[in-house]
Amino acid sequence: MRLLPAALALLAASGAALAQSDAPMSVEDFEAFVQGRTMDTYDQTGRYGVETFLPGRRAIWRDAEQCLEGSWRPEGDLICFDYQGDPTTRCWTYHDRGGWLMSWENGDRATEPIMLYPSQEVATCEGYFGV
Repeated sequence: MRLLPAALALLAASGAALAQSDAPMSVEDFEAFVQGRTMDTYDQTGRYGVETFLPGRRAIWRDAEQCLEGSWRPEGDLICFDYQGDPTTRCWTYHDRGGWLMSWENGDRATEPIMLYPSQEVATCEGYFGV
């Protein structure tokens, strides 16, 4: 009988640790992870874009349809991106998965996540023709 309370306490503690470890990355951790890197972005259908993170919280996003220069900023637990020529601000929570990131738009886990993996490519808009 004494083991049951101990087992329940252990289970509760491990659940709390899991929830804490899956908290969104802090802005400092996100910045340290991405600055100077390029990340391939995937959804459930495959790779659909690439983003290079520059000093000063600047970024270059490129996919098959567009190439945009912009910046990112913290907003609570969210990291929000504003791109030149795009009136829509996009905000995400990022979660460290040990060498790659998982992210949900607006932190909404009811939506499909995206995954970001380090890339060897560097995104630039120089000479971009959308192909």
